[in-house]
Amino acid sequence: MSHRPVSESLVRRTLVSGGAVTQTATDPVPSAAASRRGFLTSVIAGACAAGGLLPATPANAAGTGETRLAISNDHDLFRVRMQMDVKGNVVLVEDPLLPDGKKKMLPITADLNLDYEERFLRPEGATKESEVIAVERHFHDAVETSRLSRTDQKTELRGNVADVIARRDQLPETIYSDSDYLTHSEIDLLRAPISSVAVDRLVPQQMMRIGEKTPIPSRDIASFFNLSAVAQNDVEIELVSADASEAKLQMRGKIDGSVSGVPTRLQVIGKLTLDRKAGVVSWAAVAIHETREIGKAAPGFDVTATVRMVRKPLARVQLLPVTPAEIAFDEPPPPERLLVAISSKHVGVEGLMDRRWRMMQDVPGESVLRMIENDESIAQLNLRPLPRLPEGQQWTLAAFENDVRKTLGNRFGELIESHEGMTDGGLRLLRVVAGGRVEGVPIQWIMLHISDNTRNRVLATWTMDGESVPRLAGSDIQLAASMRLLDRASQTAQNDSDTTKTGEKRDLSLVDSTDEVESVASTAEVLSPSDVKRR
Repeated sequence: MSHRPVSESLVRRTLVSGGAVTQTATDPVPSAAASRRGFLTSVIAGACAAGGLLPATPANAAGTGETRLAISNDHDLFRVRMQMDVKGNVVLVEDPLLPDGKKKMLPITADLNLDYEERFLRPEGATKESEVIAVERHFHDAVETSRLSRTDQKTELRGNVADVIARRDQLPETIYSDSDYLTHSEIDLLRAPISSVAVDRLVPQQMMRIGEKTPIPSRDIASFFNLSAVAQNDVEIELVSADASEAKLQMRGKIDGSVSGVPTRLQVIGKLTLDRKAGVVSWAAVAIHETREIGKAAPGFDVTATVRMVRKPLARVQLLPVTPAEIAFDEPPPPERLLVAISSKHVGVEGLMDRRWRMMQDVPGESVLRMIENDESIAQLNLRPLPRLPEGQQWTLAAFENDVRKTLGNRFGELIESHEGMTDGGLRLLRVVAGGRVEGVPIQWIMLHISDNTRNRVLATWTMDGESVPRLAGSDIQLAASMRLLDRASQTAQNDSDTTKTGEKRDLSLVDSTDEVESVASTAEVLSPSDVKRR
């Protein structure tokens, strides 16, 4: 579950995979955006106690004198088990392609279970006291079940990507696998709501009296809750009891921060157990109430989560590789490993894309993705299946260029470039780049026509303003090189009937020319003028 930080991941996964939910006309029209209501501390504290979240404070706390709390930096290998329950409401726009449109609120519940071993990785010459900015993990188990409104979903990590690297140079963690490409759902699943790497940093390494409180620095709060930034926080941690074997601490407070540019507010109450012999936090339980504003690529929400974590140092690896992974600490995470696997059964495609691309809509007849960075929309990609051409016919580059002009109409300004060739996967590719204007705004379109030997075809249309073209960073080339067309034989009739927005059913056997076939099929929507201005 992504922690970004409580449940953005589960919300996003449920909404995209259950795309029909986000666009179902029969769902009740929602209320306004996510509220910033105050945290009902007494309610959550009562719920936590009733559910056994927070252990009772010992009646006979061991004395009232000072005791020194300390963390050992000698442990680099841990087994961690984490469980989280979430309930609350998701706030989303009725149409995910209209971020300023009407909003609705849907109830959500979820359960997350993670079981993994992790090994801290440090640069050569680093001391044990240095901040841990990279870990490798082997997941014994990673599964989440959720229910959004009336839609149930289960997300589980594939076995071939059980070994991952997590870089913590910037937060939230950047997670990748060297064995295969993760999906967005898997990345979100593995981003835990609290960090087992940073939990020891919450312990004040100083002399403290029972009942004494001390503030937790915002840097440590951001690291523990996987926040990109913390504007302010008033979270304090208190020593509740201490004896020779363990110390119990309690924290509570409010946090105003952000995750990838989206403002968020958390109110937290939790307890930690410090194993004084091992010098590590061995147990933690945290109740979190979070309100998140709607972002460009994610819904808003108002949810409460209870998180429980058990953590134990290991003497030797269990299923992690014996030899630690090699990390180039003086370089960012390898870009070739940061691609994500995207797929759409509705359109019939699979491929690899930059992680900034998020699926906004995936319904029969069309998938829409947007490139989002720090909550800014950079470009849009529309994918549409096209009906099969008559036997023995192929779409020519000249005909495709002509169709692009027709599709853009009075928005068309110039043909920048065009070419045809074969992709790395053996698909036939036609590529046209066109420029123009929408209500005075310079726009560039990249259109790809991709087909295979069985006459399966897909139209991919990238749309962006002129200033954003360099930021596309070759996403069209990357997708074309990795794209695979899926067998859509069972969907052909439905797709053919959906090729016009008027709902008119065209019998392609009655169409006389290839040119007319393509004009029927070319209905992919480009970015609207209003959408350009909303960015």
